[in-house]
Amino acid sequence: MIRNPDHVTLAVADADAAIAFFGLLDFHVSHVARIEGGEPAHYMGMDAMQADHITLALDGSDPRFEIQLLHFDEPVPGTPDGDPTNHRLLGFNHLALRVDDLAATTARLEAEGVAMLSDEMDYISRRLRFLRGPEGITIELVEWVDAP
Repeated sequence: MIRNPDHVTLAVADADAAIAFFGLLDFHVSHVARIEGGEPAHYMGMDAMQADHITLALDGSDPRFEIQLLHFDEPVPGTPDGDPTNHRLLGFNHLALRVDDLAATTARLEAEGVAMLSDEMDYISRRLRFLRGPEGITIELVEWVDAP
């Protein structure tokens, strides 16, 4: 039985920028490890992998939720069209994070220079808004209006 999401892993070219961005969303660095081949690299199917593995934990989440960053020494080029916000691509589409107050969170992020990709939308008992995250990935903020 699936209990809940545990983590999502994002490959990033600029780890410091990703850490700063997710810090705006109440994630903090909880662990940093260096991968230079070995069991972790083999597990991910990249035996020669060399990368920093940075774990960001969401403050106050219960159960714990993490974003794990992989910062490769030699990154692989991105999507063919160069824009991961292209939602027509197969595979990863976006990461949705639940917030208590969408308007306040959006205002705080915009004040820090975070680019919004959509206007606010009401959909299936939620208020939603897309924004541009690190490496151009799409983040969705979700405020439940009528919590299930």
